Amino acid sequence: MKAVDPQDWFFSCHFYQDPVMPGSLGVEAILQAMQLYALHQNLGAHLKSPYFSHLSDHKITWMYRGQIIPDNDKMALEIHISNVESSHNQVTLVGDASLWKDDMRIYEVKGIAIRLLSSAS
Repeated sequence: MKAVDPQDWFFSCHFYQDPVMPGSLGVEAILQAMQLYALHQNLGAHLKSPYFSHLSDHKITWMYRGQIIPDNDKMALEIHISNVESSHNQVTLVGDASLWKDDMRIYEVKGIAIRLLSSAS
């Protein structure tokens, strides 16, 4: 959970005279939370100099039902990891996520995914 700060930079920059958080920042928050999960679970321990990557060939579905505005108090997200696949040179995580403003779910993202890869020697 994160408190919504009416002074956040994007409220004055995203849309002219329409202060909202860009929708892509919510999706980025979900991706970063998945990265944090992978780090806490030590999923890349077997990889040499691992780094995170997006899956360019992977389809996600994103339904958007509202906006975060300066008057909102908080935002929160939840992710349900549905699949973790590991091989000698990569780990892929797939899940479904929701983002909430106050007590209302405004994003539903199905099939969101990240990948941990080994760096070249």
